[in-house]
Amino acid sequence: MALAALFVRKGAGIIHTAFYMIEKPVVESARALLIDPQDRVLLIQLALGRMAIDAIALHQTVWLTPGGSLHPGESFEDALLREIFEETGLHLDHPGHWVWTSPKRIVRDGQPVDTLARVYIQRVPAFEPVPTALTPEERVTFRELRWWSTDEIAASSEFFIPRQLAVLLRPLLTGAWPAEPVRIVP
Repeated sequence: MALAALFVRKGAGIIHTAFYMIEKPVVESARALLIDPQDRVLLIQLALGRMAIDAIALHQTVWLTPGGSLHPGESFEDALLREIFEETGLHLDHPGHWVWTSPKRIVRDGQPVDTLARVYIQRVPAFEPVPTALTPEERVTFRELRWWSTDEIAASSEFFIPRQLAVLLRPLLTGAWPAEPVRIVP
């Protein structure tokens, strides 16, 4: 919700002000933890561009799981399958297991935006990821795709979303997938 003001001029210079709350839509997205046979996770590196997140003010790029926003009327699962193909070239038959929910606030074009991501996990064969259908904005911000081990993530000075990715991944790699999605801090 956001506070908005309406100013109405009536009569001889008298101004009436009305304040009201407007509902700002939450941008929903689906993201994937794609795990290869060596227990590495595929991550995408993006330049921040028009997006800012308070915790990454000192970083120019961020590593995060592949995925993206839902199109109008699209389910989380359909969005995930589409986004994974567009960003990695991998064609998946199913979205995997929903393990995390990640609400966060970002700043895009100077405006706060509330987002909600569903993160799914699945094991995949090792493959060489190649983007197949990036949007114009994604082409500008895309830097690379890379397989990371949890040890490499933990030892890196790079910025990851979620910030505690290595810690969050370790139990999932042992097969301890939650029965219900866990809410995580991005």
